[in-house]
Amino acid sequence: MPIYEQTYRRHEARGALRRVRFWPITREALRLILARRAFLALLVLAWLPFVARVIQVYVVTRFPEANRILPVDGRLFGDFLVQQTVFSMFVTIFGGAGLIANDLRTGAILVYLSRPLTRRDYVIGKLGVLLALNLSVTLLPGVLLYLIALALAPDQFWTWSLAWLGPAVVLYSLVVSLVMSLIALAVSSLSRSARVAGLSFFGLVFGLEVVRNILRALYHRPETALISFQASLQSLAVALFGLTNRAFTLPWTLPAAMLAAVAVGCLLVLRARVRAVEIVQ
Repeated sequence: MPIYEQTYRRHEARGALRRVRFWPITREALRLILARRAFLALLVLAWLPFVARVIQVYVVTRFPEANRILPVDGRLFGDFLVQQTVFSMFVTIFGGAGLIANDLRTGAILVYLSRPLTRRDYVIGKLGVLLALNLSVTLLPGVLLYLIALALAPDQFWTWSLAWLGPAVVLYSLVVSLVMSLIALAVSSLSRSARVAGLSFFGLVFGLEVVRNILRALYHRPETALISFQASLQSLAVALFGLTNRAFTLPWTLPAAMLAAVAVGCLLVLRARVRAVEIVQ
């Protein structure tokens, strides 16, 4: 009877589980983050502008003359979502600084990738954490605000002229969440310290905004918005929601191309840093 050599074979998950192998990574990370009271307090703080905007819509629907001071139209949602990007940054720092940095420090990334998980599963699992956190302060309150506006002022918002508003809220929220999440993951993968990764993310985002403001003051050119992630996102908001800000009057294709390039760069960084074999120099 012939004897066949049995070599190592990688364990493969059942067919029904192969497409969701990233989910345990996302679920456990979210459970640990949401168990922190400080983070829950941050989420509550991030929803306070939503309450203020709902009150604004209610006041204007009851007292139409207040619309001259507190306009309720597409600009309301643009201003609200631009404001929420600040909370998105802090949520990202709090929840994403150590997602990969801690795994690199403890060597847990080698344990992850030695299991029936691919590098793509690992990255998607970590990315899902930040997307869930960011969407909870951008997309969720934005859509709820839009639905409340439809309910309180159907004559104003339930029209063909504002039919673009709902898709614009969804699109802008997705762009903000995806860009912030990818940048945070890339920065986290470049360090073994969650504290250093968090400070680096903060310095990168706010530092580029400071540089933009300096160049804007010197040259008075709207193209300086392309230097900063925040300014590029705000330029998209100006284009989507009709905001009036001369500092961000750029064709939407320019900030969109810049943000797309940043996203591709972050993916390349993750591809280089997330690996099953640690290289020691």
